[in-house]
Amino acid sequence: MQKIVLIGGGSGISPLLTELSKKKNVEVSAVVTVFDNGGSSGILRKKFQIPAVGDFRKCVSATAGGIAEFFEKCEGGHALGNLILADLIQEKGFAEATTIFAKFGKAKVLPVSFSNAQLVGIFADGSQIVGEEKFDHPPKKFLAKKIEKVSLLPHAKLNPAVSEIFAAADKIVVGPGSLFGSLLVNFAVEGFKKSFEKSSAKKSLVMNSTCEFGCGGEGVEEVVRRFGVEFDEILRSPKKSKLWDAKFLVKEICCM
Repeated sequence: MQKIVLIGGGSGISPLLTELSKKKNVEVSAVVTVFDNGGSSGILRKKFQIPAVGDFRKCVSATAGGIAEFFEKCEGGHALGNLILADLIQEKGFAEATTIFAKFGKAKVLPVSFSNAQLVGIFADGSQIVGEEKFDHPPKKFLAKKIEKVSLLPHAKLNPAVSEIFAAADKIVVGPGSLFGSLLVNFAVEGFKKSFEKSSAKKSLVMNSTCEFGCGGEGVEEVVRRFGVEFDEILRSPKKSKLWDAKFLVKEICCM
């Protein structure tokens, strides 16, 4: 039985969760970022002062079977799963609420942190960009700039359960997903990098095929090295394809 841990956001890793959960010889888990501040998550964060729920909901839905259709149904600009989870957080707190909600899925899905923090990008000239939404839709004045560092404001602490699944993992796969907003942001969580490096699991980075904001002309591999994150393997999407095919990528992950 292979124990595989995925790291990233909802759009990037949820299709992999769906496919890997079908494998009889795989036990798949996900560590999900909770720092998005756009769309439904952003509105709920401002209203209730909670971490982001959208990526977590999407990853749970990926293996939740028939009830996923209900969680993904949109009402008033919100996925119903987001509203349910936000209400549950008000009653139980973020840690217990996410544990309860995750039980709807077949795979273990963990928030990387229970902290309510915002993503901060720091450029070479000292200027900053705050909020994950701005990474997705950056102001024109930042488009050509290179992000030298990402941090979280306030500091975010690691969910202790993440260290446990890292220690037991055979493979840890980071991505696919937005380089800064879904992937490298997790390494800014206090304790994450140490637990990641301590794990004896084989570590892989799944690269996107498109250039990303904040790289400043550098390739993704150069950026990752500059941030001090090392991988045993880097998976690159087929040159003719702009997006990863989930089934193809799962074959690559299981065979590596």
